[in-house]
Amino acid sequence: MTLIRQATSQDSAAVCRIDAMVLGNTSRSAELCNAIAAGQCYVASFDMDVIGFALMDQSFFKQSFVSLIMVHPQYQKHGVGSDLLLYLESICPTDKLFTSTNLSNKRMQRLCHKLGYDYSGTIAHLDQADPELFFCKKV
Repeated sequence: MTLIRQATSQDSAAVCRIDAMVLGNTSRSAELCNAIAAGQCYVASFDMDVIGFALMDQSFFKQSFVSLIMVHPQYQKHGVGSDLLLYLESICPTDKLFTSTNLSNKRMQRLCHKLGYDYSGTIAHLDQADPELFFCKKV
């Protein structure tokens, strides 16, 4: 059973390790540690091991925004991303929850559609030749 909870400083190494494993570098480590310290990071754990995490804050036009969901490669395609997003919906302090993903990230797009998120629009020029798609759900 996957347990979702707010991350603590003791989770920093595991969160950064998963991010580096999936991303291929450690460029976001400071950002992730800052999110944990600010109470904006949530972890999914299984058998006491952190297997994924998500970041949520209210920086998107004062609306809740999930800026990152990351799952350990060994646990991908096991519903961990869904569990994280559903948990964030349940604690979301605003009436709408936004998220985004690159056009190339079909897996995240499928997750958004599966969980009832509506397509909100596209922004070009954030990542070269890979537009950012935005999604929203009333919670």
